[in-house]
Amino acid sequence: MPSSGCNIQKNTTVLVSNGCTSTVPVEITSCAGSCETFSIYSAKANSLMHSCSCCQEQAISQKEVEMICPNGSKTNHIYTYIESCGCTNTECAPGRCIDVTT
Repeated sequence: MPSSGCNIQKNTTVLVSNGCTSTVPVEITSCAGSCETFSIYSAKANSLMHSCSCCQEQAISQKEVEMICPNGSKTNHIYTYIESCGCTNTECAPGRCIDVTT
């Protein structure tokens, strides 16, 4: 499926987890955009054929950032970073994507 409409979005922010705050701003990623979805009549099947895909992560990694807590202690926090996005085939369902690749 073409993935030209599905792209990675990047936002730099300070992470907060369990009352602790990252010591530096971190880049948080997400996937956004549209993928090919259509319905077409099939004479062979004598019914409508549906093709749906969703914009979602294709590759991820784990990143670590140092956090400082209100009591002055420091801890490390691991978060998921999206490396790439793409269109994934899904089951056509109103208002939602169901991954059919697994």
